[in-house]
Amino acid sequence: MDSSKSTKNTVGRPTAGTSASQAPLDSSSSAARTPASNTERRQRVVDAIKRRIILGEIRPGQRIIEAEITSSLDVSRPTAREALNQMARDGFLIQEAYRGLRVADIEADSLLEIARVRVALDTEAISEILADQSGQRMAVLEAAWRKFEKATAGSDPLALHEAHVEFHRGIWEAADNYLLMRIWPVMEAQMTIVLAYDQFTRTNPARAHAIHAALMRAIRTGDPAQIRTALDVHTMDSAQELALLAPGSAE
Repeated sequence: MDSSKSTKNTVGRPTAGTSASQAPLDSSSSAARTPASNTERRQRVVDAIKRRIILGEIRPGQRIIEAEITSSLDVSRPTAREALNQMARDGFLIQEAYRGLRVADIEADSLLEIARVRVALDTEAISEILADQSGQRMAVLEAAWRKFEKATAGSDPLALHEAHVEFHRGIWEAADNYLLMRIWPVMEAQMTIVLAYDQFTRTNPARAHAIHAALMRAIRTGDPAQIRTALDVHTMDSAQELALLAPGSAE
C-alpha cells in the first residue's frame, strides 16, 4: 500500500491538502484510568492510534500531534514519543524533517509493490505449511481460519479489520518460519494502512469473506497453480482495484 527513495518502503507520499481534524483520542476506557507500566502505557498509545487509523478517523497523510496525544491519553511526553517512534519504525507513521510525523499514506505504485511482496511471502508460507507431512502446520492454519470466520460473522469494522490481519498472521505463524515472523510487524503496518483505506472506501464484508474462503479452498487442494491464482485474486486484483481509488492515481 513513490516518488522518492526515502519513502519507497512506506505506503506512499504526503497527501496534498490533508485537512482532517485532529479529534481527541479516546481516553474514556478503564485502561486509561488504571495505573500501568511504561510499556503498557506506550502500547495503549499505539493501540489508540491504530484504532483511529482502522476506523478512518485518522486518514492517510494526516499529521500526528504529540501534544494532543499526551493530553488526550493522559500520558507523559516521553511515553507518547516512544510510542510514536515505535509506530514509525514499524511503518505506520512517517517522520519528516521539520514537519513531524504523519500517517503513512496511499499511493498506487506502493499499493501494487506491497501486494507483489505479499503474494511472494504468502506463497512461501503456504509452501512450508503444505510441506509439513505431520499436518500440524495445516491444523494451525485451520484454527486461524475458524477464528476468522467467527470474527467476521458480525459487522463491527474494527473486529473485521483485526480478523483479517490475524488470519494473515496465522498463515505466517503456521509456516513456523523465523524470518517471516521477524518481519511481520512491518507487514502488519502496511496491511493496516491499506486495509483501513479499503474499509472506509468500499466496505464489503461479504466479498472479503468470499475471497478468503476461496483462498482456503485452494490451500486445501495443495495445488500450487490454484493457490497462486487465489493469492492473485485476493491480493493483486484487490490492490489494483484499490489503486484506482488512491490519491494521485491516474483518472
